[in-house]
Amino acid sequence: MVAVPAAWYLTSQSPTGPRLEGIDLDVPSSYYLQLSSLSSCWESIATAAMKLTTQLRFLSVLALLNGSSLSLSSPASTQGSSCDVITTQGNIPNYPIALQEYSYCGGYLNVSAWVQNLDYDKVIQLYYADSTGKVTPLSIVSLGWSHMAEGTNNGWEYWTAQTPLYLDGVTKLVNLTYHALDINQQFAQSLNLKVVPSGPPPPAPPPEPVPYAQPQGFSSDISDYLTVAANSQSAISKKRMFDNISPAGAVRGLVTAAQSRADPDYWYHWVRDAALTMDVVVSLYEAATGANKAYYEDRLFWYAQASVDEQNDNTALTGLGEPKFYLHTNKGFTGPWGRPQNDGPGARAITLIRFAQAYLANGGSNSIVLINLWPAISRDLDYVVENWPLDSFDLWEEVNSQHFYNRMLHRRALLDGAAFAKKLGYNSAATRYTSTAAAVYTATLDFWHPQRGLVLYEYGPVLRGKSSFKDISVVLGVLHGYHDDGVYGYTSDEVLASAYQIATSFLDVYPIAKIQKDASGRPLGIPIGRYPEDVYDGTGMTRGNPWYLTTNAMAELFYHAAATFTAANKITVTPASAKFWAYFAPTASVKTGETYTGSSDAFKTMVKALQGWGDMWLRTVRYWAPKDGRFPEEFDRESGAGVGAKDLTWSYASFLTAGAARARASGDAGWLARIANLQV
Repeated sequence: MVAVPAAWYLTSQSPTGPRLEGIDLDVPSSYYLQLSSLSSCWESIATAAMKLTTQLRFLSVLALLNGSSLSLSSPASTQGSSCDVITTQGNIPNYPIALQEYSYCGGYLNVSAWVQNLDYDKVIQLYYADSTGKVTPLSIVSLGWSHMAEGTNNGWEYWTAQTPLYLDGVTKLVNLTYHALDINQQFAQSLNLKVVPSGPPPPAPPPEPVPYAQPQGFSSDISDYLTVAANSQSAISKKRMFDNISPAGAVRGLVTAAQSRADPDYWYHWVRDAALTMDVVVSLYEAATGANKAYYEDRLFWYAQASVDEQNDNTALTGLGEPKFYLHTNKGFTGPWGRPQNDGPGARAITLIRFAQAYLANGGSNSIVLINLWPAISRDLDYVVENWPLDSFDLWEEVNSQHFYNRMLHRRALLDGAAFAKKLGYNSAATRYTSTAAAVYTATLDFWHPQRGLVLYEYGPVLRGKSSFKDISVVLGVLHGYHDDGVYGYTSDEVLASAYQIATSFLDVYPIAKIQKDASGRPLGIPIGRYPEDVYDGTGMTRGNPWYLTTNAMAELFYHAAATFTAANKITVTPASAKFWAYFAPTASVKTGETYTGSSDAFKTMVKALQGWGDMWLRTVRYWAPKDGRFPEEFDRESGAGVGAKDLTWSYASFLTAGAARARASGDAGWLARIANLQV
């Protein structure tokens, strides 16, 4: 969750606009098309004899989040070089949108456009063909507001973008679109402009970072940090997490995102955050004994009932896709926000299915499951079946697009749901969930980008110049959505390659990343934020910081990877994973294409490196955490001081899941039971 100005969000489901199934690139550049409705759009396209060749999608990314104003000049590396700037519209046009000028210089596409000021909220996007001549959801540039055009009485604006495209290349500018959100009008200018590179060659790739630590195995200080005892960090995390479940003044069964009611105001029940928190409660329920089990069971049934009430809330603006609810009424938030957020129903279904299975395994009543749990589960799963292909806002509530995180949760929810439905005798539902999960799986394959060596956080235009496509949401998608079937698993080449790129991307972003040892000389892990271009600072938009939950998440991934490789008893180094191993396990001296078995020294070194790096990330959390053990949302990139929402529920939940993953990797089978039975 991110508390940002209301004007940045839509108050209802944002229209994705018409889907132009393959604009012919030979359309005359002077042809303008007003997109007043889907039907008229298709009629105009047919009249213009446009061929259906390539799918273009209009994705509603709010333009105010596109970043700072940009001029048409190239980056500093290209200054002083000859850039061919082509002017296409020197004067105010007679249509609401028009490309003013463009250049492709030094690997950067620089564009500016005239935009008529028809309303406040606008989305301006440029569609282009990549080096292969294809137009895909990735070949879209979102423009940002630059300044008002002089002498127009605020009637016209300049919008610009400066985007590195040298990895994918650009051969043609296809069309420029304008969506005036407040009045729901859409316009497009067809371009068909050939793009010729100018200026210096694209920048060379930066050198790979040099490893600064070579940990070998688990560390005793982190074992002590995770000790289950009164006043330990584990105990504090458990207590503070439960303080936020059914807090005073809230409807029973709701979970507040944080103990923060202003600057920022997180005093709401977010569907996603609550599901992830209650999933931890399910784990505690499974591990607990005696009266402790009943304590967790009560709260899980409260949560299930609150979920049913949310599903039946006719004030929720986007139905089951509504992201957050008022704590005192359990009614959907009605102010402007990024909606829908379709990961919520998937996350909730996963948690409720896990609880239902654990409840039955504990001798619970099948009829109670059918009456109190299955209706909520099936409604969430049916929502996923109907809505998974649609654009949705991401877990950071910033981008309306197609998201890897959502895909992972949807697939797991459907597969879990299919197995559970079959167990209950709902065979037709099981078949429907299984077939939909297969379609979701196919869609997840688009997110792996071999040329970048990265799982893309979204399959669509970038936000706020977020051209790196690196986002910790990919790791979170694996942690929350992996189905234990090898698809984007903890040890898959794609996930390892992405973890390397995401983690090391913060080395030069956060000044505190230069502090690489604690007071005792033990190595610290890289502070992990959401994504390197982040500007959310906990209360406003200046500069992004590391988060506790994201740093915990990287530790958890490495613990899971260590345990999974140990169980497999072999590791194969591939071209995709080679950089991961070179950085995180340099002393293993592995070679691409080789397989190392459990008896080899290299295998042992690699697994110990994973264990050690997991501990390094938890050591980073301990090093920068407040002395009282109460986690806020973030820690400042320069001072390390806690900032943002205080007592963030997800911060505590992520610490407990990281601890449980470490216990599994280290063979401590009793850790989860000890924390489950600990009285706080």
